[in-house]
Amino acid sequence: MKRSLYGLFFLAGFPLACSADPYVGYIYPSSMQAGTTNRLVIGGQALNGVQNFHFTKRGIRVLKIDRVPGFPPPVWQQRRHLVKWLDGIAAGNRTEPQLPNDSHLDEWRINPWWSALDTLDVGQLALVEHDLYTPKNALQATPSLRQMVLVTVAADADAQPGWRSLVGYGGGGISAPRPFEITAAKHAEEPLYIPPHRKQPETALADVRTSDAVLDGQILPGSTDVFRLRLAAGKRYAMKVTARELQPYIGDAVPGFFNPILTLKDDKGGIVAVADDAERFRPDPILVYAAPKEGIYWLEIHDLLYRGRADFVYSVAISLEEKQPKRVADGVVAKPGLVSTRTFIVDAPGPRVLEVTARRKGSPLDPVLTLRKATGGPVLGYWDDVTNTVFTGTVPQGECDPIGLYDFKEPGEYLAEVTDRTGHGGENYVWWLDVRRPRPDFEVYSTRSTLPMVNGQGVKVRFRVRRKDGFNGKVTIEAPPDIRAQNNVITSGVDEVSSFFTYNGTIGKEIQPIKIFASATIDGKTVRHPVMPCDEYEQAFAWKHLVPAEEFLFRGFPKPKKPAKPWYETIKLPPNHKKNPGKCLNCHSEKQLREHL
Repeated sequence: MKRSLYGLFFLAGFPLACSADPYVGYIYPSSMQAGTTNRLVIGGQALNGVQNFHFTKRGIRVLKIDRVPGFPPPVWQQRRHLVKWLDGIAAGNRTEPQLPNDSHLDEWRINPWWSALDTLDVGQLALVEHDLYTPKNALQATPSLRQMVLVTVAADADAQPGWRSLVGYGGGGISAPRPFEITAAKHAEEPLYIPPHRKQPETALADVRTSDAVLDGQILPGSTDVFRLRLAAGKRYAMKVTARELQPYIGDAVPGFFNPILTLKDDKGGIVAVADDAERFRPDPILVYAAPKEGIYWLEIHDLLYRGRADFVYSVAISLEEKQPKRVADGVVAKPGLVSTRTFIVDAPGPRVLEVTARRKGSPLDPVLTLRKATGGPVLGYWDDVTNTVFTGTVPQGECDPIGLYDFKEPGEYLAEVTDRTGHGGENYVWWLDVRRPRPDFEVYSTRSTLPMVNGQGVKVRFRVRRKDGFNGKVTIEAPPDIRAQNNVITSGVDEVSSFFTYNGTIGKEIQPIKIFASATIDGKTVRHPVMPCDEYEQAFAWKHLVPAEEFLFRGFPKPKKPAKPWYETIKLPPNHKKNPGKCLNCHSEKQLREHL
């Protein structure tokens, strides 16, 4: 296929993201089985400058990286030519059809995959066809997910099942980590895209009669994914969706996360079970179903509002349901409107901290705490949500658990009353109460967990402190060796500081974990805690949250070399020839421009 010179100049002048951190918006599939090899689609922004990808923990290796070129909209004759070629490849003929007699061939758009369709594999061809056949809507375009990279990875047979994190690095930047899971169970992915005019392949069968399975998928705009299952008679299955943990907060969408719905149908298409939120505050559903007979069932998943985008990635773990052990708690709001109580003894006058734990341990209870004497009487204290200075977690709920400080005037027996703020209740609405003397302390969180540092230059890192039980002293951030920290003190009465880290050590080729500590003086003693690595995300254009990371990841980068001027900037043009980046306005080609010179 002919290439326009305009397209060549555009590709040559496209800037690499050398000064900004890359952004990994999603990984699809989001998990894989130990002992297998798979190719991941990684989407995001500023990925052109990524040189490699790094997984935390051992057991998984990057084998190959293939960059997916951006797909411009083809002109109509060009699209017809591409479709004809793709249909031929699907029928077993990879030879490019003859170019049409088109006087506008020079206007055809440039894409390196379009000119080499005969060399692409089935996965790459599916990406090309999906782009050609999917209607474009500028209002639904997501610039932060525009770029894609194909990464082939291998998981060792003895790789420890569990969560890892992936980051991309290069060009002086490191992406924030994105979770990825290794499982012992076998996997089944949704089928590759097939254009609607071709025969659609039969959905792969996931047989879970005797073994567990994981289904991997991605919900694109308006789509519903369907999986074919074989279930055994009399067995009770749990089908658990993981989606919010993969992408807890989406900044440019409302409500700011993917909200999946599971529907299970029998072999005749009848609905046998539906699952929405696992709890009112956890949108990832868990569908539990006891199959009355062995046979084929169909599991459907879609977004509650039938939205969809590339980062609506999910997995569904299917296993035999395990009986959950009954949790021993201090109380339970067993039915709506119930007041659950617990008495406790105060042995001497003085201040005490009363802390209720519910949401932080997975209870759906939104607790409200009331304090009275055990003999009754007036309310001595009333506490609802805690206004924390730091909100952390993929679904932050710590602020729902009240913490109160009360100065008891006399010893005796007292009564704690707990109700649900929203008036709900049930057997799993459990809570725990801790009554203790104040223990002043602190926790410190960062707003980024990756530290790409160019030698001799620096990076800004913000730190936030959560003060406990009345502590209000200053907190000092301690940088690792070879890193100098400036403005590293969170002063008394302040909850945040923006520090500046400068690196003057050796340049390494690999990413390495580091530790950052925070220290303070409490009651005349030095208290030192590790800083919790986190990354800041925005939800639905408004709220900001900190998502904890496994560890701080660091890599030193050499100083970038000053780029040389392009050849057309170093020459003097003839009269009436005006320079424009990459070309001359009076010349139609680089060859003609050079001839004029």
